[in-house]
Amino acid sequence: MLVTIENLEKELKQGNSNNIYLLYGEETFLLETCVKKIKNNYGTLTPGINYIKIDVNNIETLISEIETPAFGYQTKLIIVRDSRTIQKRRKKKDTSK
Repeated sequence: MLVTIENLEKELKQGNSNNIYLLYGEETFLLETCVKKIKNNYGTLTPGINYIKIDVNNIETLISEIETPAFGYQTKLIIVRDSRTIQKRRKKKDTSK
């Protein structure tokens, strides 16, 4: 389901959050603000236990991090940044003309 930024803001203000979000775009300030609000909804975050950061250098650990429970916590937050796993595909120009 596609959610507008306004609806996402409402969800986060109410303390509601879904299981997964895909945030993308060129407005980095807006993206960072949303990430901070999502993190605030999780309360205490303990790196390596219920808060995991994934990037291009450790993308191969994503599946195992998803499968590993957050010991001592009810939920787990995994943030994936700049992983290059989801990229916009560009159309190739036809140069034969």
